[in-house]
Amino acid sequence: MNRILVAALIGGVFICPGALSANAKSNLQQKESHYTTADLPLLALKQFKKLRKQHDVMVLDTRSGDDFLKAFIPGSINVGFKGPFDTFLKQVVPDKNQKLLIVAEEQDRTAVAERLAQLGYTGAIGILDGGIDHWKEREPVDAVTNLSAGRFGERSDPGHIVDVRTVKEFDKGHIDNAMNIPLTDFINFGKTLEKDNKPLYVHCQSGYRSAVAVSILRAKGFKNVCNIQGGYKALKDEIKEN
Repeated sequence: MNRILVAALIGGVFICPGALSANAKSNLQQKESHYTTADLPLLALKQFKKLRKQHDVMVLDTRSGDDFLKAFIPGSINVGFKGPFDTFLKQVVPDKNQKLLIVAEEQDRTAVAERLAQLGYTGAIGILDGGIDHWKEREPVDAVTNLSAGRFGERSDPGHIVDVRTVKEFDKGHIDNAMNIPLTDFINFGKTLEKDNKPLYVHCQSGYRSAVAVSILRAKGFKNVCNIQGGYKALKDEIKEN
C-alpha cells in the first residue's frame, strides 16, 4: 500500500506530468498543433503591392468564383473558400511553402487564416486589408466574361471548348468538340493549349473548378478566356430545353 499513491480530487484522478510516456506527450502536442490558429497580418495596400512584385509570390483569391470573375487582381489565382477549398488548394498549390498573399471576404479572414495553418501552408504572408474593394479604388483589375449556357449556345465564334473535369466525368458525357484538359496544378495546367487568340470557353461540372482553371489560364497569359456559368449541368439543361 505504501508504494501506491492515488490522489482523488473531486472524483478525478491526478496524474503527474512526468509520468506521461513520450508517445502520449507527442499525441497531445499533435492535437494542440492541429487546433492552432494563425492570425495572418492585415497588409496595407502599399505593402501588399510591394510583396506582390516578388517573383516567387502568388496571390490567392478565396472569394467565390462568380465574384472573382467580375473583378480580380491581375495574375491572381481563385480557389473559393466556400466550396471544396482543401481539395483544390492542395491540387493547384501542392507546395505548402509557396509564398501566398491572400484576398478574402472580410467575414472569412479568420477562417481562411486558420484553415491555411491547419493545412500546413506555412508560406502564407498576409491578407489584403480592405480586400478587392480597396484594391479597385487605387489599382486596375482584370475580369473574365461569365457566359450563361444560353449565351454560349448563341455564340458566333466556335473557339475552343475546354472541359476541365476528370477523364472519368468526361467519358460519361461531354459537349461536342470539347477538349478534355483536367484541372491540375498551377505549373502544368494549360501546357497543351496554344495561344492562337481564339476564344477559350471553359467549363467544369457546376462552375467551381472552371473559375479556378480560368484564373490559372489568365495568369499564364491567355487573354481570350470565357467561363461557362453553371458548367456541364447547365449546358445539359440548355440542350434539353432546345
